[in-house]
Amino acid sequence: MSDALAGALCVLAALSAGSSMRSGAVRSRALAAAGAVVVVAACASGGAAALAPMAAALLLATVAGLAGYRLDRNAPGASTQALLATIAFVAWMLPDLNGAYAVLAGGGIAALGKLLCARGSRENMTLPPLHLVCAGACAALAYVFGAQPDVLAVVSVVAMIALIGAHLSLAMGGVAGAPTANVLSSVAACGLAVAAAIGGRHGALVVAALAIAIGCARSAAPVGVVREAP
Repeated sequence: MSDALAGALCVLAALSAGSSMRSGAVRSRALAAAGAVVVVAACASGGAAALAPMAAALLLATVAGLAGYRLDRNAPGASTQALLATIAFVAWMLPDLNGAYAVLAGGGIAALGKLLCARGSRENMTLPPLHLVCAGACAALAYVFGAQPDVLAVVSVVAMIALIGAHLSLAMGGVAGAPTANVLSSVAACGLAVAAAIGGRHGALVVAALAIAIGCARSAAPVGVVREAP
């Protein structure tokens, strides 16, 4: 389940990141370089068991990112990014199948769903009840992470606190809170990528978290904020 969900996140997050990568070449290269460092760290710590899922996730993310860059001109909303980051933390809690087939199957389902919903209406940025519920769920997850004795607990809890702040920003500020929410969601996704890399058994989730972080960071740029405004 964990790897299938990570594969789906790779597709959705890479589509979001690709649609936001049309400006700021220097910033995009810096984000890509940072992502490469974390991926290499995950490969080094995970061993052969993580290589196949990570290779499948990288393939999915690359194809989806290029498709998002070429086909989807609309920058993703802050609500979408925050929800993707939240789902990634849920995947972190689930048992790890560690299988490339699970990654590809999850990514294929996500791609099909994206195609079916491609012509749907744009998201509503004013969803305070949903974001309040997500903030509460993230607080519960942070409590679970904090009960763990290792160093991963510290990284995970700090990342989760940032994600709680993102949801609260959207719940209380709506569209006005979108820039802050994007930054906090990016911080949370980066923290999850580092935690998954340190854990060494979640190669596909590392790729998904990095794609989410890149999408959040790109959406936080002024051009992304302008596109989100009604």
